[in-house]
Amino acid sequence: GGANVGYLQGILILISINIVAVCGVIILTGYTGLFSLGHAGFVSIGAYFSAVLCKDFGVPFILAMVLGGLVAALSSVIVGYPTLRGKLKGDYFAIAMMGFAEAIRLLFSNIYPYFNGALGLSGIPKKITLGNALLFAAVVIFFTYQYVHSQHGRLALSIREQEVAAELIGVNVTKEKMKSLMISAFLCGVSGGMTAFYYTYMTPNTFSAEVSNNMLSAVVFGGMGSISGPVIASAILTAIPEVLRAVARWRLVIYGLLMVVVMLFRPEGLLGNRELSLYPLIKKYKEKKAGAKKGER
Repeated sequence: GGANVGYLQGILILISINIVAVCGVIILTGYTGLFSLGHAGFVSIGAYFSAVLCKDFGVPFILAMVLGGLVAALSSVIVGYPTLRGKLKGDYFAIAMMGFAEAIRLLFSNIYPYFNGALGLSGIPKKITLGNALLFAAVVIFFTYQYVHSQHGRLALSIREQEVAAELIGVNVTKEKMKSLMISAFLCGVSGGMTAFYYTYMTPNTFSAEVSNNMLSAVVFGGMGSISGPVIASAILTAIPEVLRAVARWRLVIYGLLMVVVMLFRPEGLLGNRELSLYPLIKKYKEKKAGAKKGER
């Protein structure tokens, strides 16, 4: 029993950590329409900086996570501004981000005083519990929901749907894209901090391209322009490999197949741009009841 509870808790914590990062990708990809293949870079920046701040400089862990997120957001300006300002097409941006993530990985592999190079960091205090992981995930989902349903979210959507038209009506496209990128980098950085304070050990290879792909798949599976869709998809994609340890090697094959199936049958993702809510079900049920009453008369 105890082992199972611990195992379940572990999976729930991992899901929470991934959801925080996926919310960043929801804002950038789902709402602004920018595909990034390098968000693992921001995750690792957040992880390393928050771990070092807490471990070596005694910064309280929540503050360390926020600071790690801010460093990630700043780094996103360095890579994002030149790429986005140059009005490069979307695929250039995706590739630029991929190069950025690789560069970050190599940097961390070769910086020794605090980051320990390829050996990685160990002895990070374990601060993430199921309670605070769920709390962080909930706060981030709430923030994301508020953000995408605000003026900012509407501007982002206008860019995703019709960038030229958005520009014509006076939307500062570069600025809006930068805003989305910085917020998504911040959330990925925080998720990296959570990873560090949960695993207490990491190397530069912890945050491989696979991390970026998993976040992107969650948004593509779950639906562009939905929050609940990607959140659920993220939970499923996190739990499957954990539950099916035996097929871990086949994971990428299964993901690939799933991707193809989703693209063929639901190109807009499982939930498209809808949110999952119980309201329509309740409405249907009430209508049915009313209908049945009429029938009785």
